[in-house]
Amino acid sequence: MATIPYIDPNVEHVGISRLRKLNSDELRHIKTMVLQDNDEPLAVLLRYEQFLIMQNQLKSLLETIELLSNQEETRELVAGLRDIRAGRTRSIVEIKSSLKNKP
Repeated sequence: MATIPYIDPNVEHVGISRLRKLNSDELRHIKTMVLQDNDEPLAVLLRYEQFLIMQNQLKSLLETIELLSNQEETRELVAGLRDIRAGRTRSIVEIKSSLKNKP
């Protein structure tokens, strides 16, 4: 599993003029940078793959919050976890077989 990138307060803080000097090869290997102008943070620069990981984690978190906000779905989730703990499970082969036998 990929580690979740986060914005570390110890990242490199650079002036906006530094951005103009970066070429595509340097951008491929950057660590997170805070771009600033006159000591005022303006933007954060990070690799695109880090951004995608963060977006996916955010989406997953929002889906979890949505699930846990729905009382009925939360009850069903808890019931399912209790079934697993009690051993009331079936293999995927059993489930597929039972679906094939349905009219």
